[in-house]
Amino acid sequence: MIGLLIVTHGRLSEALLESAAMLVNDTDRVRAVSFLPGQGIEDLSNAVRGALDELADNDGILAMVDIPGGSPARVVGGLTLERPGLGLVTGVNLAMVVEALMARQTVTLSELVDLVLRSGRDSIGDLASAI
Repeated sequence: MIGLLIVTHGRLSEALLESAAMLVNDTDRVRAVSFLPGQGIEDLSNAVRGALDELADNDGILAMVDIPGGSPARVVGGLTLERPGLGLVTGVNLAMVVEALMARQTVTLSELVDLVLRSGRDSIGDLASAI
């Protein structure tokens, strides 16, 4: 199974995980890390490292962050160089988290990255104009 790490500004990571748990029961080996006001990069880095250590016994870890270039992306991005088997995608949304939870037991890390990216793109649309 592939471990999942969600890292975002504010408590978005926690809310995404809580919401995804309403749709998918299996949230084992998933960690949410929140970068809160008043915290520094070192605090975030320590929290991310701790979460990655907790997920280390998996068949890889997929990290999902909110904004490309933001602090969560930079911290996790730097750790991808140190930790083989750590994937990273940006733009996390609920559809991506649900897709990752449903597929992570049956695919490789690179396949999961592709599925999650496609799910994220496919979940964005203008429904009002489609009616």
